[in-house]
Amino acid sequence: MNYLNIRTKIIDASLKAQRLGLIKGTSGNVSLRSEDGVVIAITPTSVPYEDLTPEMVPLVDYTGKQLEGECRPSTELPMHLAIMNARKDVNAVVHTHSKYSTILGNIGQPLPVCTIPLITYGPDPAPIVPFELPGSDELGRAVVKALGKKGSAVILELHGLLTVGADLDAAMSCTEYIEEGAQIALYCRLAGGAIKEIPPDKIRLAMEIWASGRAL
Repeated sequence: MNYLNIRTKIIDASLKAQRLGLIKGTSGNVSLRSEDGVVIAITPTSVPYEDLTPEMVPLVDYTGKQLEGECRPSTELPMHLAIMNARKDVNAVVHTHSKYSTILGNIGQPLPVCTIPLITYGPDPAPIVPFELPGSDELGRAVVKALGKKGSAVILELHGLLTVGADLDAAMSCTEYIEEGAQIALYCRLAGGAIKEIPPDKIRLAMEIWASGRAL
């Protein structure tokens, strides 16, 4: 079985998130569906990312049964499985404890579309999911509901940020842009100014232009 490629990508994405300051220690988790759709690779629980080798990265099926890997899967496996089972268009999930997104979730402040990259994710780029215990089935169901059929990101109240994508690059880019938007929104509040949002009609127009392949 092996799936060396996706296991290596899991390690690379985790280390990148760590370098960017999106995760600290062994917090956060990343999963990736195999190209043949047979298995899911996911970060293990409580193992420093810099110590990981591909053989340590767990492979699971869609019920959560571990098929390979020297380490146990992340405790957030139920959340990742809920998403993968509900959204066939999603092949990668990235969960981080990103600082600014976590603050927004803590104070109950929705993320405004206050940067150009956030346009990509629609008028409500990262809805806030009410708190549920980490690792619980309830959290998985709440995340799936908040993501809906097309959502790319949610902010987990008192917990962090979760993004999805067709591949790991897309999910990681979403993580970076959502966190950047959250930082800018909070800095605007700290500066005492109003957070200006891109108008919904401009968001729709931009998405139509991008969908047609034209540049803004």
